[in-house]
Amino acid sequence: MSEAVTPGDGPPRSRPARAGRVRRLFGGRPNELCRPVDRTRRRWNVVFVLSFLSALLCGVVVTTAVWDSESRTAREAAGHRHRIEATTVGSAERGVSNRSGGTSRVVAPAVWEYPAAHQHADTISVPFGTPADRAVAIWVDDAGREAKAPSSEAQLALTAAAAGAGAFGLLALASGAVIRLRLHLVETRSLSRWEHEWEAVEPRWSGRMRREQGSGDD
Repeated sequence: MSEAVTPGDGPPRSRPARAGRVRRLFGGRPNELCRPVDRTRRRWNVVFVLSFLSALLCGVVVTTAVWDSESRTAREAAGHRHRIEATTVGSAERGVSNRSGGTSRVVAPAVWEYPAAHQHADTISVPFGTPADRAVAIWVDDAGREAKAPSSEAQLALTAAAAGAGAFGLLALASGAVIRLRLHLVETRSLSRWEHEWEAVEPRWSGRMRREQGSGDD
């Protein structure tokens, strides 16, 4: 006759096994072969993983916050930007733009009208080789002055991603440096303690007499 199967029979459950692995990861289960330094090193490795995940979470939060802020700013700026046509009154040439931080660009003298009946004349950015008396699309503000174009979604996404990556990298590097330094100190103390214990054990283990023992000692 086959034995009756009781509710307690069957393969072991995975939950207790997982709980045991978690306890071993944090050094919660006693082990005679596991030194205190091993448990300390294991805990700091766990701290490193948690700090990495925290830095990743902070990066996501910063990315979201920058995206929201930049999108709101871009929408407000877009309400005061107007795309019109200016007419060049001279040929294009290379010049230096003060609005772009002194960088070189191709410019040409041009005139335009905005708002109605308000004439403006200034040098504007144009494609290379633009001749005189050519219509060029530009962005202006409410007063009719040439202004920067509203930021696109791609530019906003790039700015937000760069901010999030910077925050993640800074936090990850800082926490990694601190944990690496802590592990180095743990390893240094462990080696120092090992050398001290070895000095006490080595003479007996190797059979070498201690310095304070004489040749006639037992």
